[in-house]
Amino acid sequence: MTFSVWLTIAPLLMLLSLGPGPNNFTAMHNGIQVGATKAVIAVVGRNLAFCVLMLVSALGLGAIIVSSVFWFGVVKWLGVAYLFYIGIKTWRSAAVVLEEHESEKGIKAKRGHIARMRQEFFVAIGNPKAVLLFTAIFPQLLDLSQPVPMQFFWMGVTFCMTEFIAAYVYAISGKQIRRLIRSSKGMKNLNRGMGGVFVMASGVLATATRS
Repeated sequence: MTFSVWLTIAPLLMLLSLGPGPNNFTAMHNGIQVGATKAVIAVVGRNLAFCVLMLVSALGLGAIIVSSVFWFGVVKWLGVAYLFYIGIKTWRSAAVVLEEHESEKGIKAKRGHIARMRQEFFVAIGNPKAVLLFTAIFPQLLDLSQPVPMQFFWMGVTFCMTEFIAAYVYAISGKQIRRLIRSSKGMKNLNRGMGGVFVMASGVLATATRS
């Protein structure tokens, strides 16, 4: 892949990454809870899931999932169930005054990096639209006169980098919201609002089709 071609593809991948979706809402929520830096570190889990999905697509299995009603349904409903679970769990989570969890060094996270990475991973791996992205869009960006594996590799690396950037944008916006929420009531409203977003996302995912 030449640098000029990469310059054409990178902005498109950036736009795809910036689109609102379950993972970016997760980054926003983590940004509110524990700050932008820790929210971005959690994106490692998301990108691990995307690497798995890209490998699946590169091996041609993505086309099977997209063309098979059964396997598409399996992936879709696992994703729906997980998003619904996250939504209910967030809705019911206890309201905590943020000032009680701050110190001079910054925010004390209630959960560790691994837990947030795991959450990002399962949100990403259960989204069949990601399979559609890597199966339907990536191949259209390939130059078939050039070696395909390396092109797919560099597109994958670029997409993972744009995911970090997109997560940072959402986490920063979450951090700004966090400054406005200091009371227990404010946190309760936030948790219910974000829980509602995840539940709605599960509903949107439930309507996903192979077309």
